[in-house]
Amino acid sequence: MDARLFRYLFENTPNAVIMSGCIWDKGLQEQLRFVYTCEMNHNPVEQCHSNGDGSMLYNGSPIHMFIMGSFSLEDVKRLIYTVRHDIVDMVITPYVAPVQRFYLIQSVLAYRIEDPDIIEFIRSPYLYLKKANVKQFYFIYGNGKGFQKTEMEMYPGIYFEFQDAEILDIIEEMEGYRIPVMKAGHIINNRMLFQFGYFGTDLYRIRHFLFHYAKSMRIEKFDNRQIKKMMLAYRKAFSDCGMETLTMFCSPTEIIATQTDCVLNTIVIDKEDFCHADIEQDNGRCTVKCMLYNDYDVCHCHRTEHAELRVGILLLGNIHLSKHIQELRNHYQMVSPQIRAITLPNCGNMFNWDFSLTDMNVKKNAIFWICPLRSQMQSQVFTEIKAKNARYRIIVLNEEYGCCFNGFLTEKAE
Repeated sequence: MDARLFRYLFENTPNAVIMSGCIWDKGLQEQLRFVYTCEMNHNPVEQCHSNGDGSMLYNGSPIHMFIMGSFSLEDVKRLIYTVRHDIVDMVITPYVAPVQRFYLIQSVLAYRIEDPDIIEFIRSPYLYLKKANVKQFYFIYGNGKGFQKTEMEMYPGIYFEFQDAEILDIIEEMEGYRIPVMKAGHIINNRMLFQFGYFGTDLYRIRHFLFHYAKSMRIEKFDNRQIKKMMLAYRKAFSDCGMETLTMFCSPTEIIATQTDCVLNTIVIDKEDFCHADIEQDNGRCTVKCMLYNDYDVCHCHRTEHAELRVGILLLGNIHLSKHIQELRNHYQMVSPQIRAITLPNCGNMFNWDFSLTDMNVKKNAIFWICPLRSQMQSQVFTEIKAKNARYRIIVLNEEYGCCFNGFLTEKAE
């Protein structure tokens, strides 16, 4: 029988969305492991910083894809830790302009972080990854054409488009060297779909700011005082500090209910559970144990003819929904019937929220809204979600509790 197990594991954290996921083809004995990390970094009022080492939930197992949902200090620390301790095949990160990275360097200096790799990566991510032990890496700016479920686009491969020449020229002008930046697209690997979306600051705006600021000052007097002045002007021009975010949708590619049976379990995990995302490590026994010994939500409801299985996760990073809600809907329109769980952007901060996101045609399916517990500003967001649909469920992550979505796919009997 063609049995495939999948798992999405969210770490216990009050400040970030960190998901370790995998899909294991039991027949072929092939596993795909991936990590998505996105720290809260768009709050204009408060900034957060932790003293963690950036460790993930794989315990040294090779990671096929590491995705940075944001270019924050904590996400950089997690990437550096992973590159040092694990085998990383691919890194996908949003492209961040030098002035934005320079702004982040100020946080490194403020927290007196002396790790040379962290400083080197922030100063020049491309050059750092080029010499690091990473087989492939992609810098993403802008979105390519929308994903379509054609036979050609469902064939295994990496479907990123090259960025326009004019944008590449702007990047070369700012960096001093050419960087092969791509547009967000999708990846098909081990019968798993990963669709990415880029939402952030327009590089034309950044170039316009730098040009006019440079004209207004005298270069020969560019000292620490001028640097601080420029940072204040930059923060005033870009109230969200101009940082970017990568969103990601991931789901198995077997999505037609007439062809595939699927069960998905949702459980709360404690720190003491020592849960992990490496299915192959325990030969799938962790999933079976959850079914037998834990209280869990079972999402079956896949018997409807021609229905698509809701087994996908949409990770929204720190997207500003008020600015990008329509673009987001258009970008993920093709996969929206597959969404089982959504992470709230920027830990549910009202600054990033848009109520229209709750307009989903879910019928009898439960939809899970995942959010790290951060501040009282979330209460209005939670109320709006629950008031919209009784089938919506909120999962709050904190330092004690995380959550795990796990399940399996099998071919339907003839």
